[in-house]
Amino acid sequence: MLFVRCDDRLVHGQVLFKWTNEKNIKKIVVVDNSTASDLIEKQMILMSKPKNCEIVILHSSEMDQIAKETPETQMILFKDIRLACSFVVNHEIKDINIGRMASGIGKIKLFNNLFLTREELIELKHIISKGIHVYYQMVPDEKSVDLKKIIEEI
Repeated sequence: MLFVRCDDRLVHGQVLFKWTNEKNIKKIVVVDNSTASDLIEKQMILMSKPKNCEIVILHSSEMDQIAKETPETQMILFKDIRLACSFVVNHEIKDINIGRMASGIGKIKLFNNLFLTREELIELKHIISKGIHVYYQMVPDEKSVDLKKIIEEI
């Protein structure tokens, strides 16, 4: 099973402890060009690896290597919403979890920790129209929020 999450922090405490435990994740795949190209950032992420969980960091051009069918649960982490949307459509994933996406110039506030550009909203609206469930949930013990209505109203 693949658990796809967008979070601009990529690998951090919530991912390493809460999500890996909740979903029994055995492998975390980070798909981010700048992280894959930054040796120091890459090493910091790899050093934070929890026991019994593998971490792999890929460039976007390598994401086709990720197998849809896997005997173990894998978390696929993206910083880039457009990349994540492309991945879920091409791999026929049914759900995408959106975590923290920081504020910035030209971004629209959806929640305290979720700010998206118009282009990102269009991408999400597109995958929602294909039947993909897009939801916001920072940690597994919080209630998830279906983003369909919110995105359609913007």
